[in-house]
Amino acid sequence: MDFSTDIKIRGFHIDVFGHMNNARYLELMEDARWQYIDATNFQDYLTEHNWGFAVVNINISYKRPAHNGDIITFEVNMKRMGNSSMTVDQIMKNKKTGVVIAEAEVTFVVLDLATHRPARITEEVKYAFVTPK
Repeated sequence: MDFSTDIKIRGFHIDVFGHMNNARYLELMEDARWQYIDATNFQDYLTEHNWGFAVVNINISYKRPAHNGDIITFEVNMKRMGNSSMTVDQIMKNKKTGVVIAEAEVTFVVLDLATHRPARITEEVKYAFVTPK
């Protein structure tokens, strides 16, 4: 399931230079990923199995500034599902202009919370990750 959501840039997202600080891009991308997870059965499946997940790598390219009042569309697209990790691509676009604000590739691992070791991503895990509620 590929996913998109809109988030409005607020005054508290803006730094003294009048645009959104680079750390806020990461925070809002995380919010968009959680909205994606909320829209699927992924968290329910992980909770049932006492599993979690952790981001292990983010590569982000900042393209354009975002400003107070901008509405940003965040896209989350599945890129790769491995044995214990998954990678998603995220794209931030200004909803009004369609201009790309930033792009990121985010890799996370599924963890067994009892052992804190990577858990195997089975077909059931993959299915839960892409199945809407």
